Amino acid sequence: MYVDQGSMILFPKSAQIESKKMNDKEMIAVFKQFADNGRANDKKITEKDVDPEELKMGIEIELEHTTDRETAKRIALDHLAETNNIKSKYYTYLKEMEKRIEDEDKKEGVEVEDAKE
Repeated sequence: MYVDQGSMILFPKSAQIESKKMNDKEMIAVFKQFADNGRANDKKITEKDVDPEELKMGIEIELEHTTDRETAKRIALDHLAETNNIKSKYYTYLKEMEKRIEDEDKKEGVEVEDAKE
């Protein structure tokens, strides 16, 4: 079963969890249970199946959303499993897209925030 981002955002409410009353450790535990149903799990894709550089880049990018490396790895694996190409360059393309947007914003005089590298 693939879980889309919209469902993930609504998950605490649909599970009748009051996320404001949970500490970080509890929220991470709930998310890990939720993440077990992601695309990588469905497709039986592990870190051994994907490009190690893409996974490393993905983990670093996903750490923008969590402080837990294992959770970041699960998110990255799910993104890498989104295509039929097991050697997906998802994070390479993401960085290229973000760079293009930043360059276009600079050309148009839009203030650009420093992004995490």
